[in-house]
Order: sequence, then C-alpha cells, then structure tokens
Amino acid sequence: MVTAANRLSEALHNWADWNLIAPLAAAPRLGPVLSEGSGHVLFELLDEPSLVARVRRRPTSEVEGAFSGEVEIWSAAASAGIAPALLYVDHQQQVVICERAGQASHPITGAALGQLMCAIHALPKVNRRLTLRADAVSYLSSVPAEQRSAWQAIVHSTDIDQAFSLLEQDTDYLCHNDLTVGNLLTQGDQLFAIDWEYAAMGSRYFDVAIAMADLPLVEQPLLAEHVLGQSLSNALLTAGCNIAALMTALWQHRFDPSQAPDPRNDLSWLPRQ
Repeated sequence: MVTAANRLSEALHNWADWNLIAPLAAAPRLGPVLSEGSGHVLFELLDEPSLVARVRRRPTSEVEGAFSGEVEIWSAAASAGIAPALLYVDHQQQVVICERAGQASHPITGAALGQLMCAIHALPKVNRRLTLRADAVSYLSSVPAEQRSAWQAIVHSTDIDQAFSLLEQDTDYLCHNDLTVGNLLTQGDQLFAIDWEYAAMGSRYFDVAIAMADLPLVEQPLLAEHVLGQSLSNALLTAGCNIAALMTALWQHRFDPSQAPDPRNDLSWLPRQ
C-alpha cells in the first residue's frame, strides 16, 4: 500500500532543487503529521528552515486538472502575500513543499477573514469556473440508494434550482470556496489560505457562505458586510447559504459518510429563509 509518506519520497530526494533563498546543506528529515484533511496530509519537515510538505491523499474536486489549477492559483496567492510560498511542486505525486505558517488563532474574526477574502477576490481571473450544479448531480451517485429519491427531490426542487440560477448569474470573481478553519494559517499578523483545490471563478456569495459556517454567529454578518459592502444582496446571500449547505451535505456523502445527514428525517442543515 502506497502511503502519503511514501509519495513524498521523490520530492524529498530532490531537495537540492527546492527554490530556497539559502539552499539546504543536506536532505531534510520527514517529521510528524501536522494536520490531516479529507484529501490531504500536511507533514512537518525537520531541520531549518521551517518548511512543510503537503501531499494529496485523494482528489476531492470534480474539476479536471484540479491539482495543476490549484498550484497556479496558489502561486498567484503567494505572490500577493496571502498564501505560503511554494518552494517545490511534484505534479505526478501531487506534492508541494512550502513555507511553514502557524495555525490560525481562535476565534477568527469576520473582519480578518473578510480582508483575506477580498484579497483573494482581487487576484487575476483564471480559466476555471465553479460547477456547483454539475457537482451536486455527480455527488448524488454517492448517496445511499434508500436516500437517493429524497436527495433528488431537494436538488431538483424549485427553491434550489432558483438558488443555483442566482449564483450562476452573479458576477464572477476568483474565489477560494473552502475558507474553513483547517485551511487558514497565520504568519505574523497575516492570515494565509492553503488548499486551493476548489478555487475557481464563481459567486462571492457562495465563497462567503462556505466561510461563514465556521465562524461564530456574531462574526458571520461582519464577514458578509466586509466582503460585499453596500452591494450586499439578501437574496443572493440566502441562495449562497442554501447551496453551501447542500453542497457540504452531498460532499459528506462522497467523502465523509459518517457525518452526512439523511434528508428523510432531518432538514435542519438546510438554512432556507
């Protein structure tokens, strides 16, 4: 069985090629796991300088060429000072070596997260667009057979169809689309984002809605106001929250079934207004 650590071997073997200001004098040693997400594992690299290795354990994006697109956007974000610098990329094994940043302090404020999100939305456009409606249909294949008709009724309902349409008609910005606590780091006073696998052109309201779910209730409207300002549309924000809740629930059926809700007896996760 090929483990995440095994897949790092080639990147570590090529340590002399890493893009460091001061080249390493010897091969780094692989340290402990710092964090483990649904699709990736983050390892500490021992010895100076302070670096980490992130290896994709399994793809969780429906977008073709997701890793290459992630690296492109992550590099642009690093140049803008809102992501750790990438020092080495192994496309075959889907490994990146990057600068280390600290875990984000808790609780994260809506203003701080809003500042980071606005900087992301200001990044150059890319040729990747969020495909929420198609992803929802794809995720349905992972739903248990006994729940499928209930999920299909929700996905194809008039309310959800209208919410999808509102987001699809909104102005496109480059969005991270997964600014949850596990994907936020700090370096000094700067809030950083990692794991750009879902980054694509899309509606800011979906981006905000995904991020709001991890914030304390009092901070959620502050995030929305900071990002959307005077142009904030309650109809779009409601659409974003409903689609974010739906996509999260369907995503769980694909990648984390133990946490997935059953719509036959629980719709509390769908924040319709």
